Amino acid sequence: MARANRPHLPPSNKPPKSTLIPKQLTKDEFARRLYKLMMEKGWRQAEFARRAGLPRNAISVYLRAASLPSPENLKKIADALKIDPEVLLPNYAQSAIEQDNPELEMRVSPANPQKAWLRINRLVSTSIAVQILELLQKDDAGSDRS
Repeated sequence: MARANRPHLPPSNKPPKSTLIPKQLTKDEFARRLYKLMMEKGWRQAEFARRAGLPRNAISVYLRAASLPSPENLKKIADALKIDPEVLLPNYAQSAIEQDNPELEMRVSPANPQKAWLRINRLVSTSIAVQILELLQKDDAGSDRS
C-alpha cells in the first residue's frame, strides 16, 4: 500500500475537503487530489500507471507535483479513475489558453535586432494603458527620424 505521509510535498494549510470541488488547481493541489484518488482506489503507483496505460514514472512526476499531465495523459488518468478530466483538473483548458496567449511576449526582430515585437495580454489600469501607448508613440516618432 502506498504511504499516506507525503514528505516531498508541502503541507496544505487548508482543511481537507471530502469531495472534489472544481477550482483553479496548482501542481501541488493537483498532486494531492490525484494521490487522494489513488489511495481511495487502494492502488500503488505501478497499479495506477498500468490501469491508465502510462509509464510509472509519469504517475510519479504528477504525484510529486513536478508537472501537470498533457491532455492525452489527463484523459488516460481520468478514464482509469472513472471521472471526467474536467473534474480531475478543472483549470486545464484555462491553463492551455494562457500558454497559447501568454500575458507578455517579446520577440526580437530577426531583421533588426534593435527592434522587438511586443505582445501584452493583461488587464491594467487605464492610466497605465495610456502611459504604455504614449511610450509606443514616442518610439514610433523616434523610428521615423532614423
